[in-house]
Amino acid sequence: MKPTDLSELKANAASMAQRLKVMSHPERLLMLCRMDEGEASVTELVALTGLSQSGVSQHLALLRAENVVSVRVDANTRWYSLRDPIVSGVIHTLCHLCEVTQAEGACPLPVQKQA
Repeated sequence: MKPTDLSELKANAASMAQRLKVMSHPERLLMLCRMDEGEASVTELVALTGLSQSGVSQHLALLRAENVVSVRVDANTRWYSLRDPIVSGVIHTLCHLCEVTQAEGACPLPVQKQA
């Protein structure tokens, strides 16, 4: 799809916007980036994000409900993996943009905290 192909965008805008909404939380995005590399346990994701186990579990429940991740149970461990190839593509694009930004010496805009 070309960036100017508005008919294609119109047909897919709602589903794409929903995927972006799911990815828009910083910790969820971090978890998705980790799962793009392979399976991750809740314990790993807790250590990665600094969130509580229940906080990570809530994010994972949302990601499962949106069919973005899948879970595999092995004894007492739940292993989560990224299942949505479109989300994986967005993650790869974001990583590429970060690499280009760093290579050019440009500083990304800071995230503004809401009051």
